[in-house]
Amino acid sequence: MFTLEGTFDLHVHAFPDVVERLADDLSIARKCKEAGMSGIAIKAMQESTTSRAYYVNQLLPDFRMVGGICLNYPVGGINPSAVDTSLRCGGRIVWMPTIQSKFHAKLKGKLGRGSAGLYYYNPAGAQGICILDQQGELTGEIKEVVALVKEHNALIGTSHLSPEEILKLVRYCRQEKVKIILNHLGWTPQYSLELAQEAVAQQAYVELTAVTFGGYTHKMAIQDCAHWIRELGKEHLVLATDAGAVRFAQPCEYLRTFAENLMVQGIDEREIRQMMSDNPLMLIAQ
Repeated sequence: MFTLEGTFDLHVHAFPDVVERLADDLSIARKCKEAGMSGIAIKAMQESTTSRAYYVNQLLPDFRMVGGICLNYPVGGINPSAVDTSLRCGGRIVWMPTIQSKFHAKLKGKLGRGSAGLYYYNPAGAQGICILDQQGELTGEIKEVVALVKEHNALIGTSHLSPEEILKLVRYCRQEKVKIILNHLGWTPQYSLELAQEAVAQQAYVELTAVTFGGYTHKMAIQDCAHWIRELGKEHLVLATDAGAVRFAQPCEYLRTFAENLMVQGIDEREIRQMMSDNPLMLIAQ
């Protein structure tokens, strides 16, 4: 059986949240520590999780919870001030908007709404958050956010940006020598292997999650995940869960099952450990 010793899950959801979650930060972290994991990153789409991570870390020695901020409307959208505060308080990840991105609204036909009853209040007249101006170039605000992430040697996650936004941001991050990871690959057909290959060519990382590949929702088969790993290369990839919904297993068990299913598909255990330990730990290192 695959052991979770030293692994780090870069994408976990927990209470407190505006939607029902499997458990709270501390409960999930305790189970992950008991399973041998070195840590997790907690993503909340409505607030910074840096303070939440701080208190969990005080209660669980020899375990590291990482926080960050997701730039939906509840934190002001692409808000450099909110980003600066999160990073100065210890945040390590800045996620782009999710269910309030302009691309999400176009794709799903609804702004501020996700699955399982998840929704956020949309400000009057909101059209969805986009990081490009009317000329199709990166806005001044997003460049300011990138500069702040660079100052703190933190990580940018692309969340639910459009492929066009992703590629422009990836190229800019390469220019500025800022770490960036593509989230949710395979979540929608537009988040394709070809998009990932273009991003990897610009030195970006790519996240493959248990929720998407062979998870309970079965958006894509585990065989597809193994194929993507072989095509993109272990050195460019992070394996995470995106767990925390009540319909999923505990993140630690989900991560272990993900690894074992990939081993059945012929992915070497040493490669899996690089993608579940070495790569994520490098990306959130200070």
